[in-house]
Amino acid sequence: MSQTPTVAQENQIRKDKIYFRSGFGLSLPVAESRDFLDAKFSTSLGGLVFLGPKNFFFYPKIGLNAYGYDQLNLDAGANNRVMHGRSTTYLLSMDLGYRRTIKHFGFYGFGGGGGGIILLPKISDPEADVIRMYNTSNLVMLLEAGVGTDYSFGNVLVFAEASYTHGLNKLEQQRYRAIPLSFGVRTNITRIFYK
Repeated sequence: MSQTPTVAQENQIRKDKIYFRSGFGLSLPVAESRDFLDAKFSTSLGGLVFLGPKNFFFYPKIGLNAYGYDQLNLDAGANNRVMHGRSTTYLLSMDLGYRRTIKHFGFYGFGGGGGGIILLPKISDPEADVIRMYNTSNLVMLLEAGVGTDYSFGNVLVFAEASYTHGLNKLEQQRYRAIPLSFGVRTNITRIFYK
């Protein structure tokens, strides 16, 4: 007896098609980025969607990275630089990847691009003995490549991953380059969308 189209379509849906991702760790500045950024605690949120029955996946995520910040160059008309400040990123990456499993372990790689906003603290010129601080929003476009591993506890995967992000435009007259290190969990939420 042949299957109806509805049953056949349901059999093609992976039971682990969609995951919600939550991670924490550090984003380590590298190369010239170390001259003005220092790593602090970072978090990331996103998802993982398998594309068809194979192990290729779409991997969107948002990185909320915190850095210590030392300004390298005086701004036009300014007499002071910011030292020991704080910088924050809001970076969206849209990656494609491939994952292989060996028993409960998974190994994967991914790559793609994205962009977002990096906030940098600045100070205004002194007026009436008051120096005001403010943040500037700096748009940055990125390329990213990374690898990771995970361990399955049923519908929950514990993961560790590392990636390299390379800025395509300059920040502080230098390119933004960093190695985000992330640990966390991915939770299978396929049943929310496919019942």
